[in-house]
Amino acid sequence: MTGLTSSPSQPPPSGADVASMLEERLLDGAWEPGTRLPSERVLAQEYEVSRPVIREALRSLQERGLISVAPGRGSFVLEVRPSSTGGDPLLLARRGEVTARHLVVARTMLEGEAAALAAQHRTGDDLADMRRILAAFDQEPALSRLAELDTAFHETIAIASRNPVIQIMFGSIRPLTHGVVVRSLSDRVVRGAAVPLHNVILDAIANGDPDGARAAMTQHIEAAQRYYGTDLDAALTDVLTRRASTTPDAASLITEVSRSIADLSSFGTNDSL
Repeated sequence: MTGLTSSPSQPPPSGADVASMLEERLLDGAWEPGTRLPSERVLAQEYEVSRPVIREALRSLQERGLISVAPGRGSFVLEVRPSSTGGDPLLLARRGEVTARHLVVARTMLEGEAAALAAQHRTGDDLADMRRILAAFDQEPALSRLAELDTAFHETIAIASRNPVIQIMFGSIRPLTHGVVVRSLSDRVVRGAAVPLHNVILDAIANGDPDGARAAMTQHIEAAQRYYGTDLDAALTDVLTRRASTTPDAASLITEVSRSIADLSSFGTNDSL
């Protein structure tokens, strides 16, 4: 039985529960794009719920861009495309369609401009936040906390851009950014090339130098492109899993981050600013 069997102490699955289970099967390739899903009646029997619960689950999947519903014909699996409403970066990462190179290119465009805008619009509070984060980073020995602080530094720059669309875009890739930050900080060569540029970025933003901030941020992010080697074009989730097997000191954190990307994409949640 694929569904959840309820007990007197456990309520039956909700529409959200069934949607999550169906989404898991869709992402794992149980049904190919274009395939018609089983009927509402069959799904209701399989998951031991009512047909209205199944309809609620299917509406959720339709809103996510994972299926299309044709009245009188049934529900059909859609291909998840980056440009579709279901092109959630976490879903794409879960399916192995996001590489470190993809993320580097996107972050260079997004965060380079965020840094340039931050140099124009930052406030004294923004600068104080950035300095506090970097001061904590310089004193922190634990990789898990370093990765959180590094990601927070980039997030603060997105906020300082005063562009809400940039903030939303950064929020949508924040879990992936955190994952690649863990990969970078666990690599002595990448860390040595990238970390010193934090202060260069901050100085340019503090000095109101958009071109300098953009250039420093670009150089910082592109350290991965220069030093990742074959990891650059492998699926990001695979990179993190492989890194865990070769970096014992960071294995538990890397495994946790890789798992969190899969979990977040499965349940369709995003971190946002």
